[in-house]
Amino acid sequence: MSVVWIHTVNANPLAVKTPQVPLSSNEQINNVVKLNQSEQAKRFGLSVDEWQRYEAIMQSSLGWEMQKSHPIAVLGRTANTRAEREKYAELLVKHEYQLAEGLLAFNNARTQAWKHLYPNLPIIKSNAPERVALYASPSCQDCGALIQQWRSKGSKVDIYFVGKNSDSALRRWAMEMGIRQRDVESKEITLNHDDGSWLTIAGAKPTPVSMAKNKAGIWSFVTP
Repeated sequence: MSVVWIHTVNANPLAVKTPQVPLSSNEQINNVVKLNQSEQAKRFGLSVDEWQRYEAIMQSSLGWEMQKSHPIAVLGRTANTRAEREKYAELLVKHEYQLAEGLLAFNNARTQAWKHLYPNLPIIKSNAPERVALYASPSCQDCGALIQQWRSKGSKVDIYFVGKNSDSALRRWAMEMGIRQRDVESKEITLNHDDGSWLTIAGAKPTPVSMAKNKAGIWSFVTP
C-alpha cells in the first residue's frame, strides 16, 4: 500500500508585522513636555491650554516681573476680560483657603497634642507679634505668601497699600493675593490705603515690608 503525504496549509499564518519606526529625539521630548504640561495643569486646576499660556507669559518680559507669583495669579493679572480675572481670583482663593485651613487645623492639632502629652506644662507660644503692619504695592510678588506666613503664626495683618489710592485696585489686588472676605470681616486682615507711614515709619523700604510695635509701642521691622 502506498503512503500519501498530505501537506496542510496553515489556515492562520502569522500576520506580517509592520516594523515600528522609533520616535525621533524631538518627538520624544515633545511627548514628555506635553505629559508634564498636563500634570502641571491638573495640579493647579487648569487646562493644558491655560498652562501653556502661563508658560508663554513667564517667558515674556511680563514674566520677569512675576517670577515668584502663583501660576493662577499670573493668569489673573494678565487676563483679558473681567470674567477671566474673576475666574482666576476665585480659583486662587480656593487654593489659599485650602492652605490656610490646613495650617489652622495643624495648629489646633498641635495644641491638642501638647495638652495630651504635657498637661502640666504651659503651651509654648509663638514669638510672632499679635498684629503686623504689612506695606504692599500693586507689583508686590511675595505678598500672598507673606500674608499666609504671618497668619500661620497667628498674627493678624493690617495691610497698607502703597502706590494707588483706589479702592477698586486694592480690592482686585486682595483677590489676587487670595485674601478671604471672612478674614476681612473678622478683622483678622484689614485693607487700608497707605496714610504716609510707609515713608515716615518704614523709611520707604521696598515692599513688601512688615513692621510691628513692641511692648514699649516702638515700631520695628519684623520677619515671619
